[in-house]
Amino acid sequence: MNVPPGFFPPDQLSVVAEIERPFTLHQPLLHVVPVVVDVPHAGRRYPRAFVERARLPLQSLRRSEDAYVDRLFGSCVDLGAPLLVAEFPRAFLDVNREPYELDPRMFDGRLPAFANTRSMRVAGGLGTIPRIVGDAHEIYFGRIPVEEALSRIDTLYRPYHAGLRSLVQRTQSAFGTCILVDAHSMPSTGLDRDGLAKADIILGDRFGTSAAPYVTDIAEEAFRRRGLTVTRNRPYAGGFITEHYGAPSAGVHGLQIEVNRALYMNETTLAPHSGFGELQQAVASAMADCFARWSGWLDEWREAAE
Repeated sequence: MNVPPGFFPPDQLSVVAEIERPFTLHQPLLHVVPVVVDVPHAGRRYPRAFVERARLPLQSLRRSEDAYVDRLFGSCVDLGAPLLVAEFPRAFLDVNREPYELDPRMFDGRLPAFANTRSMRVAGGLGTIPRIVGDAHEIYFGRIPVEEALSRIDTLYRPYHAGLRSLVQRTQSAFGTCILVDAHSMPSTGLDRDGLAKADIILGDRFGTSAAPYVTDIAEEAFRRRGLTVTRNRPYAGGFITEHYGAPSAGVHGLQIEVNRALYMNETTLAPHSGFGELQQAVASAMADCFARWSGWLDEWREAAE
């Protein structure tokens, strides 16, 4: 999954394609570290009917895509961790939400009574079926059938989380713990909540509730050693995935990693630029450090327990 600097992968030239499966799972030859990596927002298969019905051009729909993050973190497979990558785009369905965070104003038909229609994310247009992309640009001309929304959840959302849940459970069973790395990218524009420019890397552990401090400390140190600026939890503390799976007291640690897109791509054309290869190597090196130290921490923990 390595991409040379400045190379634009041929399969990115056309992304209008039907979704053949909910995710692709890249398995290591041997799963030798207590880590699972998932990339929920890098999917780049845009169904033709979705593109044709949208009020936005394809390039605008792709503004919410975490482009190439699966490739940035592809080295994790060689390091011994499985990598789960969503095939569908975030503008079509967002698995980093509750399964039924739905805005009733978007749909023709009645939502299930258990749907969460009042969350802040729904109010902002960023529910399980997003209403907007980018700077509040509406995706649809009008309402869509509620049956279509529920079908996306049944055929894509549920299988994705079933696959992720299985990986986490198998890892915890094999190693006694699991560290889930939830990999994302972020726009370079805008400020964080303190009014400062965004860092190169933002680590989200939901303010220490989804991962033990030691897990996040190791990741912060690893990225800083590669010359990257790092902040925690501001403005991204982690979404549904880290909140739902991260349970440090039960031995599962969820850590969200946000990468600044300006480091590796042209945010207007969405093409990787000359910095891609260097960042890819930095991520690979940082993850190698993290995996080694997280595994060592596990060994120390086991020895102490014995």
